[in-house]
Amino acid sequence: MTPKTTKKAYSYVRFSTPEQSKGDSLRRQTDLAQKYADQHGLTLDTELTLRDMGISAFRGANVETGALGAFLDAVKNGQVPKGSILLVENLDRLSRGKVLDALTVFTSIINAEIEIVTLMDGVRYSVESLNANMSQLMMAIAFYAMANEESAKKGIRVSAAWQAKRRAAASSGAIMTKKTPYWVETDQHRTKFSLNKERTAVVKLIIDLAEKGTGNNSIAKHLHEKGIKGWNTKGVWAPSYIQKILQNPALYGGIDIGGDIREGYYPPVITYEKWSLLQSMRSARRTTLVANRKGALVTNLFSGLLKCGYCGGPMTVAGYKSLASGYDRKYFACHHARTGAAKCKMKMWFIDELEPVLLFWLTKVDYRRIVGHSDVSNLQIEQERLAGLEHRAQENERKIKNVAEAIEEGAKGMVKRLGELDAESVELASSLERQRKAVDAAASRNAIGATRMSAMVALFKALKHTKDEAEIRVMREQLSAAIHAVTQRITLFPAGRRITGTKDERFIDVEFTNGEVRRIEPDECCEQD
Repeated sequence: MTPKTTKKAYSYVRFSTPEQSKGDSLRRQTDLAQKYADQHGLTLDTELTLRDMGISAFRGANVETGALGAFLDAVKNGQVPKGSILLVENLDRLSRGKVLDALTVFTSIINAEIEIVTLMDGVRYSVESLNANMSQLMMAIAFYAMANEESAKKGIRVSAAWQAKRRAAASSGAIMTKKTPYWVETDQHRTKFSLNKERTAVVKLIIDLAEKGTGNNSIAKHLHEKGIKGWNTKGVWAPSYIQKILQNPALYGGIDIGGDIREGYYPPVITYEKWSLLQSMRSARRTTLVANRKGALVTNLFSGLLKCGYCGGPMTVAGYKSLASGYDRKYFACHHARTGAAKCKMKMWFIDELEPVLLFWLTKVDYRRIVGHSDVSNLQIEQERLAGLEHRAQENERKIKNVAEAIEEGAKGMVKRLGELDAESVELASSLERQRKAVDAAASRNAIGATRMSAMVALFKALKHTKDEAEIRVMREQLSAAIHAVTQRITLFPAGRRITGTKDERFIDVEFTNGEVRRIEPDECCEQD
């Protein structure tokens, strides 16, 4: 006689917060399932792990990405046989979403010929029971409606509690959360912040590199090569995390509280004005300079600046490479000539010949004569003040928009706040106008020229004597940024005035940001030692 095969049961356990794993929820749900299986002669499956720990069923995360979704897939592909039983503590373990969404999860299991048993009351739900007893389906619908309403109310209470914490932080400076930027620490009583000395030093290094024009990829690679481990479990620096650090208002002590930045919450690493100027510099870098996205060696220091003197097209990098001989040499040539986009002849200028000439010549330029004279620190202070005011004006406009939307939705008590923000907007506009005039006045004396000149000279000299690849990459990126800051076009004439000329006749026209054009004559176009 063939022995009777026992039905297979699957236990699904879910709780919505990690804190519940420390309590009785897991043990209670597991014990109930084992007890029911023993009492009814069921074989409790141990192969499929059906536990959604710390996952909410309110928005369906347990179905979309959790173990319940994996169970439903196993049912569809036949891994879970028809006639099996799914054991749950209550129906709300499956879903606490909107009634129709919850019912869809419930009926998809039932229609797959899987029986659901709720362990708290022992009720069995199957195709047969629901067809025979419509009130059972109505009870399930009512249960899901109550579960969803309870979750919604709980969400409102949690949100209100969090908003209360935010208001307390905004008004009294109270510490709102244990979570802080990685370079900030709290004392054991959570009453005071302090900067971690070692991590703050890393942050300052990142800021320093960024201010000099170094991109996120190169900063990350530089940190790795210097043996500075990243602040994640793998010890890796991601370019996106570098960007996150540099954009974080916590650098100047700010925290985002419901869309508003409260200054003075954290101990600052830099001033607000310096942070704002850094954002402006990096924004300009993204729009005027092709970033070195992979952190590799910057091949073309003059990317986007070089133009063909004969057709006006871009001069781009190409090269000869022989696998047999190992010969590899790169050059600049007219892109239009190479691609046939315009009638222009292929005239090249080898990079190892052009770069030393251009760099040596650029380090000899007195940028103070090109862009004027002034005290560099004074100009930078005025620029920082302007960047700070512009950022405040943007924040104020965003607040006005948010408050206006709140009033439209019925928050009439915000009308006074809107008036205050409007008045602040008028005041900021006036301050911005005055500050722009102050920057213009400082720029007319312009100290940036001397700074660029000294920076280029220092980098050019350092490059000639540096062997460290990491240092070379960072220096070249900084040098490229400095060149782009003072020049807007470099026109190459690889064969002299006429395209039929010779290499000995070649010259270069350099156009600076103020519109002045200077020429590097043929006799200067030779490699400098």
